[in-house]
Amino acid sequence: MLEKIQSQSGVIQVEAPRSRQTVDNSFGAVLERGAKRAAGTILGGAKAVASALPGGGFVAAVADAAGEALGVEGVGGDRWALFRAQERLQQEGLENSLRLLELQRRIQQETEAVTTLSNVMKNRHELAKAAINNLR
Repeated sequence: MLEKIQSQSGVIQVEAPRSRQTVDNSFGAVLERGAKRAAGTILGGAKAVASALPGGGFVAAVADAAGEALGVEGVGGDRWALFRAQERLQQEGLENSLRLLELQRRIQQETEAVTTLSNVMKNRHELAKAAINNLR
C-alpha cells in the first residue's frame, strides 16, 4: 500500500508497516526467550536420560510433546526418531545375537572335534601300551 503525497519539497511515500527488523529486547521478550531456553535444556536432558530409564520411550515422547506445547525449538523435532533409533538398536542387537550363536556353534563343533581326537589318541596310546606290556 503505497501512497504518494505531493508536496512542495518533493514526493513523500507512505508504506504499510513492516515487521520488526531488530531483536525485541523488551523485558517480557528476554524473559520469554530465557524461559524457553531453560525449558529446552531441561526437556533435552530428560530426553537424553530417557534411554537409560525403564519406559524411556514414553519419557522422551512426553518431553517432545511438552516441547511442542511450549514452543521450544530443538526438543520436539521428529517425535518418532527415538522409536526408530530404538528399533535400529534392537535390530543390531538381534544381528549380534545371531552372530554370537553362530560363533558358539562353531566353538562347540571345534570342541567336539578336539575331544574326539583326544579320545582316539588316548585309545591308541592305551593299545600301544597294552601291546608293549603283552610282549614282556
